[in-house]
Amino acid sequence: MRKKKDRHEDPIYAKGSARNKTGNYRSKSQHSIMHRHYQKLDEFKNKTQRLSTLQTKLKNTEKELERLHKNKSLQQINNPSVDGIDEEIRNKQQELESIRQEQSVIESGNDEIDYLLKSTILIAKFVEYDEREKQLLQLENATNEQIDELNSIAFEKANLTDDYLTQFEDNYVSTRHMFDMNLSFCVDCQENFQMDGGFLVCPSCGNCINTVDQTTDLSFKDMQNYDYRPQFTYDKRCHLEDWLRRFGAKEHKTIPQEILDKVILEAQKERIRDLNLLSEDKVKRYLKKLGLNEYYDNIISIINRINGRPPFKLTKEIEDKIKSMFQQIQDPFEKYKPPGRKNFLSYSYTLHKFFQILGLHEFSKYFPLLKSADKLRQQDEIFKKIVAEIAEKDKSINWVFYPSI
Repeated sequence: MRKKKDRHEDPIYAKGSARNKTGNYRSKSQHSIMHRHYQKLDEFKNKTQRLSTLQTKLKNTEKELERLHKNKSLQQINNPSVDGIDEEIRNKQQELESIRQEQSVIESGNDEIDYLLKSTILIAKFVEYDEREKQLLQLENATNEQIDELNSIAFEKANLTDDYLTQFEDNYVSTRHMFDMNLSFCVDCQENFQMDGGFLVCPSCGNCINTVDQTTDLSFKDMQNYDYRPQFTYDKRCHLEDWLRRFGAKEHKTIPQEILDKVILEAQKERIRDLNLLSEDKVKRYLKKLGLNEYYDNIISIINRINGRPPFKLTKEIEDKIKSMFQQIQDPFEKYKPPGRKNFLSYSYTLHKFFQILGLHEFSKYFPLLKSADKLRQQDEIFKKIVAEIAEKDKSINWVFYPSI
């Protein structure tokens, strides 16, 4: 296990003893909150789509409530006590009321007004500090006073970022309080978290907690050439870890019993009596029909829960190989991707190919390929070049390209 990074106690910008080997001043990068702010504003503009999503959710909840009332009427004939169903009905009624209130808030625009009232001062201060920092970083030779001012600005921007994300991001964990909250180690593995690209990452199980990484050092010269376009970290490794966890049914998301019941009911409608015959494609089709798209990533867990199938288990050796292969393809991907492409390869596609290369074809089928022939052909073209390059360098794995079409 690597040693946990120490928190920085030294100034963020420094002269003299803090110079690096090139003689440049040292600085610390900050993740801009402006990107998230603009995302929020775009969400408010897209009111129609938000209301449409809520309307679908509302209809599904109303149908579920109607079903519960019917079940209650049937049960009262044979059993006067229906306390269990009464509680479910109350929960559904509360859920229905919550959806209607959210619809009302969006229609009135109060959520946007509330956000702007709470965020305006934070954003204004951040922009003010950001502009001043840019001015100072244009200087060829900063004085001690200017270096001190940069230190102060970086400190204030970090606090503003922390305040903003704490207030407006539900899953954000404040780095200022994480040690008080006993979040310096993974509760599952009892290993210290490592800061990696805006996430606290467990080196053992890959568990990720979103935070803000304020430990990356850049030279003063690098800061002068810094691209100030708003940016948030897109951490590919955490996405890979998440896919592997879901494959082994180790994800942290709880699947309510009512979701399982709905899937079973859909199977029964198709006269499927043996639940062992449930496939990933069938369950995905049921979830789509029920408007439960948010559970697509949990299909394997849903099937395991319904039919008692044991979770898939990868050996540590195989899991480590997959992570190593994933790391190996990063640079070649940047080399061979088409100009203007920003998105990485589909994670399902990538894992499908990895399992084929490792000879684990029985696992590759659980990672479906893209349905679009054109998009699949594009990914094949990129991946074929990646495999050819790595095959020349890495002889420990039999890097072979398997065409998708």
